[in-house]
Amino acid sequence: MLAPPSPSIHRSTYSADLGAGAPGEAESSTGILPLAKSSFQPPPVPGVVEGVELLVGPVMGSDLELLRPDAREWVSPGSVWGGWSLPGHGEPYGDCGTLFKWRVKGCLHVEDHVQEVISGEKVAGKIYILLKKRTCLRAVCPVCYEKWAGKEAHKIERRLKASGVKKKPIHLIVSVPVGLWYEDARVLRKKAYEMALRCGFIGGSCIFHPFRSDKEDLGLENSPNFVGRWYVSPHFHMIGYGWIHGTAENYEVSGWVVKNAGVRKSVVATAQYQLSHAGVNGKSHTVTWFGRLSYNKLRLSREDKSEDLCPLCGAPLVWLRWVGEGEPPLPDEEGEYFVEPGGWVESCGRSWAYG
Repeated sequence: MLAPPSPSIHRSTYSADLGAGAPGEAESSTGILPLAKSSFQPPPVPGVVEGVELLVGPVMGSDLELLRPDAREWVSPGSVWGGWSLPGHGEPYGDCGTLFKWRVKGCLHVEDHVQEVISGEKVAGKIYILLKKRTCLRAVCPVCYEKWAGKEAHKIERRLKASGVKKKPIHLIVSVPVGLWYEDARVLRKKAYEMALRCGFIGGSCIFHPFRSDKEDLGLENSPNFVGRWYVSPHFHMIGYGWIHGTAENYEVSGWVVKNAGVRKSVVATAQYQLSHAGVNGKSHTVTWFGRLSYNKLRLSREDKSEDLCPLCGAPLVWLRWVGEGEPPLPDEEGEYFVEPGGWVESCGRSWAYG
């Protein structure tokens, strides 16, 4: 449990201006950032100071509305809260994101590359090159976390498809009552499962979010130029199956908010976006499964690693080494390229430059 509140409900205020700071700042200097880096000293016991009201203690039902924007626990994007942080705030490896252009994957069978044009580019008789950046595929890596999110999103889609459920997947959001925010996330996750199943969800993936951004409150979640600020508000995003009902009745008796965000057009896009700002904890999984899709009810065979194939002749790609003069004739961006023959030979082994 995280710093449990007092067992009784009472109102108090913090001796800080929690509402200060511009809404567009990437990292606000107000509130708890976390406490060790805060610019203020909270009172040793709750007491009345000017202006800002907070609820301290178990909060249920309509008391949620009392958590106004000026009474939020603002956090820095790099903060750790209860062992959880946002993706991309760890340390990268020395070669993360690098392009090692002297040794790449490609296809030298130019005699079989007879197709004239791909996407307006003449490709007949050319060598095919697949150039990728080195990636560690770790959630904490500031360079590679987006590729980690993409890989996990495809794993979610694969498991949903393998479930055999003949319905379209939906997106469910389950929000924790304020009075339970400081419970251990593992306890909250089990309770979130219970709430979802009670409201007609039959099973799926579950992604924990310890924070929310005020971009959503301001209706700017689709604005790339507005960074927003993060504040503590634990909730769960679920992608799976079910017919959701009884959410209002469940809220009245439990204080948990269960929201059906609707049918998903793209599971991968939804999951990747949710993973991009999910909770990351070295001792807990970011993605878990429950209900009919839990690990003990749905077992999948190990996914075979897909083989990279040449788009021109269908042959498996091999490692190539540049032995020509000067720099390899490749740009400084990962992608697929078609280059003139000469200067490339087949290499042995695996390049250190790939994850």
